[in-house]
Amino acid sequence: MEKNSLKKSNLNFFLEGISFKHVIIGNGIAGAHAAATIRRESPDCTIEIYSDEEYTTYSRPKLPQYLGESIRFDDLFIRTQDWYDNTKIFLQLKTRVVKIDPHEKQIFLENGGSTNYDRLLIATGSHSFMPPIKGSNNPKVRTLRTLNDARELIDLVEECRHVAVIGGGLLGIETANAVRNKDIDVTIIEFFPRLLPRQLDIEGAGILKKIIESRGIKIVLGVVTEEIQEVNDSLKIRLNDSTEIHADLVIVSAGVRPSIELAKNAGIKTNRGIIVNEYMETSEPSIYAAGDVAEFNNTCWGIIPAAYPQARTAAINMIHGRKEKVMDIVPSNTLKVADIDLTSIGTIYFEEKPENVLEYRIQDVEKGIYKKITIQDNLVIGAILLGDNTNLQDIAKLIKMKINVEEFKEEILQPDFNLKKYQ
Repeated sequence: MEKNSLKKSNLNFFLEGISFKHVIIGNGIAGAHAAATIRRESPDCTIEIYSDEEYTTYSRPKLPQYLGESIRFDDLFIRTQDWYDNTKIFLQLKTRVVKIDPHEKQIFLENGGSTNYDRLLIATGSHSFMPPIKGSNNPKVRTLRTLNDARELIDLVEECRHVAVIGGGLLGIETANAVRNKDIDVTIIEFFPRLLPRQLDIEGAGILKKIIESRGIKIVLGVVTEEIQEVNDSLKIRLNDSTEIHADLVIVSAGVRPSIELAKNAGIKTNRGIIVNEYMETSEPSIYAAGDVAEFNNTCWGIIPAAYPQARTAAINMIHGRKEKVMDIVPSNTLKVADIDLTSIGTIYFEEKPENVLEYRIQDVEKGIYKKITIQDNLVIGAILLGDNTNLQDIAKLIKMKINVEEFKEEILQPDFNLKKYQ
């Protein structure tokens, strides 16, 4: 879809000083950051947030740590109720929005209430994807997406001797590591032939696998879970290679899907997510979307580094009209995987490497270090830093600034590399 094919809205209709009523559906990273931006830009406007969760904004990436009891409950929260009160943002928790009426500019609540808006931001996020596995409706098959999920899993895990985690992505590995830290046997079951297929190439994933296995976590790759059966109070997991794995609990970590139902039912254009243009406008005037639920240039990022700029852009334009554009971002994740530093930026893997692409690597299997940069036409387009983030800032700058590295490309991964020397 062309960027400007969405209905034009809010263009040339804003007057400085007019105070609008801004309503936000969803109180995750995108919703809360948008609210903060709106309040900064417009001190006197009305801001209302509606969330079906019972908690203020918290960090979903930290949920595995909470499950493993390595952080406290209070450490999860990014925004406290005092912050909403002090910034005069009306936050309504445990309140599900069931309908949007774009023509009357109203939203309707499950409790029978409703409210109007001048500008609406949909930041409904995403929900856990449950693959079509026979038997997955068993109450001993769970997902980890919300704080309530984590609190329930804490109690369930205490009764387990063996837990199976379906999914070898970031959340799956972090969840497995958290459970293993409780001295419980854990098996990771992954469809792809390597761990973290979005963040690591084959070599890096191989090193990570060895590190994780050294901690007592079993890993099964390249298999599909076909059925989960309950047998004698435990679960039997049947894989497509006829292997059977027994566990007391299964945690499915098979990715997420944008929560688009509200928008779709309101006639707002959707694909995998809610389709937005560069101003974060949807197909309906005065309605914006940001965060996991938004689809820009055929991409639903589903990562925090995308949620912040999208939320900011939406908020600025909700106040001022088409003042700011959001650009495609370079995918970047800096995180801890089972307590191991990992940064993955940009394009890090090609099924068939083009002739104009070079790859440079440094690895130390014993120390669990793997570093790689991908260079195309003398520009760094991607990097992996596993176990050692020494060169992170310089490499990130090379990618962002599109600096020609022809003269020093073989030195970039060296521990003593300093970009200032070449500028």
